[in-house]
Amino acid sequence: MADVRPLKAVRYNGKSDLSNLVTQPYDKISPELKETYKSRDSNNLVNVLLPDEKEGKTKYQISGEVFHEWLEKGILKRDETPAFYPYRQTFEVNGETHQRSGFVGLVKVEPYSKKVIFPHEKTLSGPKADRIALLKEGRVHYGKIFLLYKDDGKSQKVIDEAMKENTIVDFKDDFEVKNELWNLTDKNKIHELNAAMADKQLFIADGHHRYETSLAYAQENPNDISAQYTMAMFVNINSPLIVLPTHRVVRGVENYTPAALSGKLEKYFDVSTVAGIDETINATKNSEGITIGIFDGENYLVAKLKDKNIMNEFCAEHSEAWRSLDVAVLHTLIIEKCLGITQDKVAKESAVSYHRKPEGAVKLVESGKANCAFFLKATSPAQVCEVALNGEVMPQKSTDFYPKLLSGLTMYALD
Repeated sequence: MADVRPLKAVRYNGKSDLSNLVTQPYDKISPELKETYKSRDSNNLVNVLLPDEKEGKTKYQISGEVFHEWLEKGILKRDETPAFYPYRQTFEVNGETHQRSGFVGLVKVEPYSKKVIFPHEKTLSGPKADRIALLKEGRVHYGKIFLLYKDDGKSQKVIDEAMKENTIVDFKDDFEVKNELWNLTDKNKIHELNAAMADKQLFIADGHHRYETSLAYAQENPNDISAQYTMAMFVNINSPLIVLPTHRVVRGVENYTPAALSGKLEKYFDVSTVAGIDETINATKNSEGITIGIFDGENYLVAKLKDKNIMNEFCAEHSEAWRSLDVAVLHTLIIEKCLGITQDKVAKESAVSYHRKPEGAVKLVESGKANCAFFLKATSPAQVCEVALNGEVMPQKSTDFYPKLLSGLTMYALD
């Protein structure tokens, strides 16, 4: 089902200090981080990933020109032999060390209707217009789509064997994540990996905008074979994966009071008060049922759904898998029904903001800049795939796979 192939990646030359050159994915780069990247090295990828306009040219023209200039000067080099690139990241979360591995290669882009590649998020037109303008000028993919697949052990075996060899990349990034890369060029092993992936369905974990940009460009250029593929990182869903929860802060609710919120919550939830943010997070994370943590501006609360069938009344058009998501319950029963915030306001982020750190969410409420904050347990990779297989998408910011895949380790030039 999936057409997965090796590539001759474009990479920074072997003399380069990659820690000063590669970046986080484009949509994770704040204006401050962009300036930090630019100050490190004039050849930092941010100069082509998020270029500036100058000399009467568009930023997209500048990006394309700089990329090809780097190729001509040898700052970037294309590998001579097609390869898959095993990629391993070693990192810490809450004091525990974790590893995530997979491999980088090409995948043929397919419309979702073909049920080969499945999304779980809605996309916005603005970011896609920006990325396709960049792609048209440079004809290069700088970042990787993060794809999950269900492995029977055959693919992972090939990857694990390749990672016993010497690395071609080994360094720590800004988040103290150890990034290691190998190149798998053995034709027999490449064929083995091709064959192992041929019957797989693929699930987008991260990179929906980039995938849909690649698909749109492929459809605009049906006779361009190289454009029919994009670069991806393939990760076994059965391997250890870390998904972080994304917490919500709500602002601008008319006539909001903690007492009014509590009164409305009791229609759907059993609500109890806890001592503080740590107790709230632990109760949410360790609960077996659907449980939402809350800071209402005065108290920390734990709200446990009374009956999961309540969701049938409001979301009958959705599957049971979707209705069973903590994040779906939060958005449907609390944000929409209890607080009266429309889906349009959520989509525009005019009333809801998103936070990885719970302490930051609490501070916004305590400062009076927001009404209340909500805390979730992480969505599991299995839930992502189950919802995606049903042809559904999750509420915004339902997943945060950690760590992010670095841009600039490998690049896919279409020419």
